[in-house]
Amino acid sequence: MAENITFFSLSKHASKIANCMKDSGNFPDALVAAKFGMAYAIKYYWDEVGTSDKLIDLDNIYDTQGNHYNIGSVDPDKYIAHIMKALYPGEDTPYKFARVLMCYGLNQLGDLLEDGRLFPINKNM
Repeated sequence: MAENITFFSLSKHASKIANCMKDSGNFPDALVAAKFGMAYAIKYYWDEVGTSDKLIDLDNIYDTQGNHYNIGSVDPDKYIAHIMKALYPGEDTPYKFARVLMCYGLNQLGDLLEDGRLFPINKNM
């Protein structure tokens, strides 16, 4: 059955990191930071997030007590849904997976932030 959600929530910890990234002045808002976290997870942690089974396991770990987002705001052009379907063929939960990737990537970026090594961000790419 296809996913039919209208919003999702990041974990409390991931939201804290996204908000700190926004507050740094390097990101216009926490959602852009979260999307960056998703891309960061895909690019640099594919071995940890490269299967739907791994994402389902991670989804069971992350709480939903953080920032809340409307799917229309997260993915107005359905680009993220298409990416998720390309990366995880046969799965019909693109936004559940996007949420997990955002949380995972933000957690990894949070380690760099905590160590004072996140900015300038281009040195981590």
